[in-house]
Amino acid sequence: MGSTAKRRHVTGSDIAALPIVLDPVTAGRMLGIGRTSTYRLLETGEFPAPAFRAGKQWRIPTAGICALLGIPYPPPDDKPGCGRADTTPDCEK
Repeated sequence: MGSTAKRRHVTGSDIAALPIVLDPVTAGRMLGIGRTSTYRLLETGEFPAPAFRAGKQWRIPTAGICALLGIPYPPPDDKPGCGRADTTPDCEK
């Protein structure tokens, strides 16, 4: 049986909406790695992107995952003068 969910391409808006650091499950999903394997790779130091512990929790910088995937981060703006922090009405987010 196959999944009926449609896959879509990741857009610049999707990447821009990501937090600066990711939890392991999200980072693993972006790389096509399951939860258990992600944590195993983190614990053995073999996770393919930079990662660090914040207390007891693992954190993975989004920039490292995007660099591994060849995706610019932060993504370039679609409109000149409309940065991520720009809240003017002329900038569509």
